[in-house]
Amino acid sequence: MLRPMRGGPAIPRWLQLKHALRDLVTFDLGPGDRIPTEAELGQRYGLSRITVRQAVTSLVDEGLLHRQQGRGTFVRLARREAPLQKPGHFLASAFDEASSGKMRVHAAETVPAPNWVASRLGIAADAPVHKLRRVLDRDGGPVAIRTSFVPAALAPDLLSADLSPPLHLVLEEVFGLVAREAQERIEVIRADSFRAGLLAIAEHEPLVMTERVAADAVGQAIECARTYYRADSFSFTRTLRRGEVRPVRP
Repeated sequence: MLRPMRGGPAIPRWLQLKHALRDLVTFDLGPGDRIPTEAELGQRYGLSRITVRQAVTSLVDEGLLHRQQGRGTFVRLARREAPLQKPGHFLASAFDEASSGKMRVHAAETVPAPNWVASRLGIAADAPVHKLRRVLDRDGGPVAIRTSFVPAALAPDLLSADLSPPLHLVLEEVFGLVAREAQERIEVIRADSFRAGLLAIAEHEPLVMTERVAADAVGQAIECARTYYRADSFSFTRTLRRGEVRPVRP
């Protein structure tokens, strides 16, 4: 099943091998399949162990492969495709798609607003906010965390409500807090020890972090949420459509 290496002398041999292995993983193997050992790859392609290791390590770093001590190198489980915006509700996301039983509340409490949260919500520092942390499980393990902050003055009894639905629906249907717009930004960060522990990954592993502030029709912020996705479990997609193009007239 091994694919031939392609490319001329200007392309390093390790990079040619990387492309061949990427084709193997993409077209011939499935999640959980083991790739040949470094020794087998070296013999097949006539390459040194160092060259083979460089190619394999590059694919491990990209998240296509993962090593298991004493067992070998395997194709990672496919990342879950996560559209940046989904139909049905403009605040819906991959985090909100979890079927019943896969979303769990990790913590729910009322706390003084940290300075950064107060600035996002437009409230006084240390004003009470409800802090809700939920964990999304997939394939038996945690893959994402969302921490939401809601001004306690807007929804005093939030923590007594059923928190199993997506929070934006709870705010709408129970408390009449209807979001009309939201500002969202995306960053790639490294997991600190706390988030690494919650997500069962090593410290400093990459995470995709989205921060969203939702506001009502008069511009009052009603929720600030940060969602942390394991970078090895999700890929983010967005559909772009060209609207009507109107001619520019002088």
